Amino acid sequence: MSKVKQNTGIHTCAVGMTLTAAQYYEIKDGLGDFLRKSDGNYWSRSEHYTVDAFREQGVWLYLSRMDTIYRVKVRIEPCRVLASGDPTALFQADKKQYHAMIEQVDSLLQPCGLPRSIDRMKISRMDLTCDLTFQEAGVVQQYIRTLQKSFVLPHYKRVCFREGDGKAKNVRKANKHSCRQQCRQAAFFAYDKTAQLQMIGRLPEERLGKRVLRLEAELNRGAIKQHLGKQKSNYQFLKQGVKRAGKVIDWYLKRVYKNNTSPHLRYEDAVACIAGQRWKDKTKERTSYLLRKVSDSESMNAAIRKTAEKFGIKRQTAMGLVKKLEQAGVNPVTLTNACEYEQMENLRNILKK
Repeated sequence: MSKVKQNTGIHTCAVGMTLTAAQYYEIKDGLGDFLRKSDGNYWSRSEHYTVDAFREQGVWLYLSRMDTIYRVKVRIEPCRVLASGDPTALFQADKKQYHAMIEQVDSLLQPCGLPRSIDRMKISRMDLTCDLTFQEAGVVQQYIRTLQKSFVLPHYKRVCFREGDGKAKNVRKANKHSCRQQCRQAAFFAYDKTAQLQMIGRLPEERLGKRVLRLEAELNRGAIKQHLGKQKSNYQFLKQGVKRAGKVIDWYLKRVYKNNTSPHLRYEDAVACIAGQRWKDKTKERTSYLLRKVSDSESMNAAIRKTAEKFGIKRQTAMGLVKKLEQAGVNPVTLTNACEYEQMENLRNILKK
């Protein structure tokens, strides 16, 4: 596999604030026909609105009322706000860029009645992003498959695109080219950025023939503080986010691959590797079974559960087989026997280069 180009930064961020009732209704009246109400119960005491009239400029507005709590949230794609012509560009959060972004978004939204600059709102979301550009088209889909088969973190769940949710033009293709798991405070999202840009007609000519695997850690406020610590300002949060993006992505990869840094082998080669180990027969049988179940199952979690049930062992013992495979240089997530690549480097090792 040829050299992989890496680029890290921030794709999206969001800020928000609590409003008074008067401020809420002033903004609501000012936006008028721009408001698009989210589906909900007619009798509910809450209401949620989205404004996507500024999406071409990289800005989305969300207005919500829950009983007597009123809030506004602003979602921003900084590079789009700054009129970058490259749809794969990632924000680097230098001071000049940051102030230019603030000025641009404020000038766009303050006529709508927002009571303060977005710089003085609290940061509520940050998408720390790493783009890996490969020369071979097939590599990205193989890596996405390994992530689809990997471990789902505790308190996280797999999430797919669905018809009618408005998030993908072609749901079947979007699910094939992506893998997402999320909890209330964070999400880990991997997808074929090239395929996504092709679907929406925004792929630059210079990107033709290359494939970009995008890895995103989407952090809400609690997760932002967990990974980045306390910061004095939104600018400092973004600057620290850019600095630590690679480490946060690696934090997720370490857990979804169960701390296994071995390369992904073809299934038949991985089985042969196990057979050549000087292990007890029962260990070889169990690791081979786990390997097969990872290939057959929807996730490594399911494969570990099935292995524990098959041999009447504790789940923790079954999870220990993953460490055993690491000793043999085998990743539990294998490539298909028909894969064009004999083996593929672990994503964690690529990120460390």
